[in-house]
Amino acid sequence: MKKIGQHIILILLLLTIPIVSSPDFDGTLSVFKVSPFQREFIRFVLVVIFFYVNLNLFLPKLYSKKKYALFTICLLLCFGLMVFVPNYLTAENNISTPGFPSQMLPPPVSPNGNIPPPPMEGRFSHENFQQRNKASYGQMIFSSLLPFLFSFLSSLFIFKNIEKKELERSKAKAELLSLKYQLQPHFLFNILNSIYSLALLKSDDTPNGILKLSNVMRYVVQESSKDLVTLSKEIEYIKDYIALQLLRTDSSLDFSYTETGETKSLQIAPFILVNFIENAFKYGFNAEENSKISVTIIIQEESVHLNVFNNIVNHAITDEESLKVGLKNTLEHLQQVYPGKHTLNTMNDGRTYKVDLKINLL
Repeated sequence: MKKIGQHIILILLLLTIPIVSSPDFDGTLSVFKVSPFQREFIRFVLVVIFFYVNLNLFLPKLYSKKKYALFTICLLLCFGLMVFVPNYLTAENNISTPGFPSQMLPPPVSPNGNIPPPPMEGRFSHENFQQRNKASYGQMIFSSLLPFLFSFLSSLFIFKNIEKKELERSKAKAELLSLKYQLQPHFLFNILNSIYSLALLKSDDTPNGILKLSNVMRYVVQESSKDLVTLSKEIEYIKDYIALQLLRTDSSLDFSYTETGETKSLQIAPFILVNFIENAFKYGFNAEENSKISVTIIIQEESVHLNVFNNIVNHAITDEESLKVGLKNTLEHLQQVYPGKHTLNTMNDGRTYKVDLKINLL
């Protein structure tokens, strides 16, 4: 609705151009009674109409679908309307008798008969009128050609820019979906193996593990295609994810999770936080060493603040290049969804890794 209002204001402003630029404009609306101005104003209105019709109909429905013949016919028809309609609608070019314009008829004879009418030969002959009419049509075509080309080229330029932005948006969305679906297959295999081990031991944690896995998979299937989800759902997903990861750990892991603040009605892009937590478990747990992982989520009014800390103990997979690639993907994800609305600080000293992320959700 806002865009429609903006276009209406723009159209009204454009229509003032032929009024204020007319040599017949005297500050009043009397200029609309002048035939040359009427003709140019109607032509200008048709130029504006053609711009929007070409931008929203001809270019997307015909040009982009390579229906060039029909597209050309439509352009020629529009140009013909732009040439002839203004002259047809103005009184100056109405023809009262075949071959003679009304204002060119000879003056009447005086009642006393002393003043004969001027001779019709030469001035008002049919041949002379045809010659004047041909010249007039040539001028009509020329005066319509430049506005028509300007309207066509400007609408084509805008259409190409819209196409380019749509392509970039589609590419960004595809990349974002790819990042969303990066729930590693090895994670699922590990969780299933953990649940299988619990089942063999007849552990009481088996039903709960299956329930958490079901919740995680349901969330991935139902929410991954959405642009935004409620922050409360995202945090519940993170908790289920952490619970599943903890099934794979033992007493060698010192783990803590803290959450403060109220989610209220805040929304967030799905899977934007979990990548950092996944990396903490990937690089921060090793059954042969004392491991430590802490996750803190702070919700303050319109923002969410994530702190993740882990010891780097899984040296078999932790290398600088791997960390760089993972961080690069996460940064692209954040930049696509929250450009200018987030701050991310990381620290890696070779023994510990810290993440400090703050996102403005509004």
